Amino acid sequence: MEKERISPEELCARFKALYSGLISDVMDAKGHWNHILPKDIMPVKKKWKVAGPAFTGWGRAVDDTKNNDQPKRIQMLGEIPAWAVVVWDASGHEGAAHWGEMMSLATRNQGGQGAVINGGTRDTAQVLGMDFPVFARFRSPASSVGRWEIVEWQKPIKVGTVDVNPGDYVFGDIDGVVVIPQAMTYEVLLEGERLFSTERKMQASLREGMTIKEAFEKYGTF
Repeated sequence: MEKERISPEELCARFKALYSGLISDVMDAKGHWNHILPKDIMPVKKKWKVAGPAFTGWGRAVDDTKNNDQPKRIQMLGEIPAWAVVVWDASGHEGAAHWGEMMSLATRNQGGQGAVINGGTRDTAQVLGMDFPVFARFRSPASSVGRWEIVEWQKPIKVGTVDVNPGDYVFGDIDGVVVIPQAMTYEVLLEGERLFSTERKMQASLREGMTIKEAFEKYGTF
């Protein structure tokens, strides 16, 4: 199937049939070693997976109770395209939550697939109830209003050591979050599916009694 004929829905579904370790292995094999977001960005609910092109943004700390970035926040949320994954960098701020229920609802209503926050989240019970995948470093009940503000979105950002550009493909599960450069998305998917099929065959052989040495010699993976 040609890349141009794959819908965003199919691309998302096919990636979600895989897992982060497999995708990471494919990236390593292609010489792209720096693709894993910081290890403490984890799904609020263990079973959640997220896949989609990055909608990037970042913000910074403020110390002004009169500071209110809600107009900017509303504008940003209204620009999130369908099938996108919000990737947010809080610039190391830990004094508040940078994501929550209303932002999750707004993103879902726009057709967004989830949020990956290098920062904090709140309204956890409500987010769990709507089953909207949110990945974050920590939880906090504190509002970001007066403590932190949105600066810009849909610009290149750096999350940990990883450069994330708008449109780069994001995949996350219980083991962490992988970022795939936009131009590599389709080839990584195809190679991931090929490797996944090989792994399933290897697992079946091992269950039937083949030794790990024999399986590795036959399938060339581990």
